[in-house]
Formats: sequence, C-alpha cells, structure tokens
Amino acid sequence: MSKEKNVEKMLKYLDEAWTKPPSIIINTEDYIYCLYPTDSVTKEKWVEASLTLPEANLEERNLTPKEALVYLLEEITHGLPGYAQLPIVLEVGDLDKVKEKVKGV
Repeated sequence: MSKEKNVEKMLKYLDEAWTKPPSIIINTEDYIYCLYPTDSVTKEKWVEASLTLPEANLEERNLTPKEALVYLLEEITHGLPGYAQLPIVLEVGDLDKVKEKVKGV
C-alpha cells in the first residue's frame, strides 16, 4: 500500500481510537500505535494499528479481546521500556499533534 494510503488509514484509526474507549494511543519518535474496540457496546472485536516512522509502514490486525490484551501487554513490556517519557496520548491536544505528525510523514 502507498505511503499516502497508510497515512490516511492511520488517521482514521486514530480518530476511531479516540472516540471508542477503552482505547490506547501511543506516540513515540519511531512509531504510532493504537488499540481500540470496534464495538463499544460488547467490546468483542478490537483493532490494533501501528505506523512506523518515517517510512509510514502500516501494520493492522483485527483481534479478539484476549488477543488485544496479550498484544497490549507485549507493547507495554517490550515496546515502551526504551522510552524515557510516557508516550501515551491522554488529551485531545496531544491527539491533534499525533495526527499532524502522521500527516507529515
């Protein structure tokens, strides 16, 4: 898939993750990651998406709740320990910054 399509898809994933709690968005200098339920009522289906920077390679998966938990734990234990600051997006202003970062890839 082209870089532009990957950016477009990741922006969609970020918007969905922000509006469908419980969700998580992680913003590091190397990648942007999100995990969220696609059905906010039953939470039986989840999406995981990761965009590497600056290449804009997109990885995406549809997951069960159990798989979502396993991959989240993997992300926290293996992906984040090398970063000094907590890269979790908690405010809408931070989300806007992440989206601008994706657009700038």
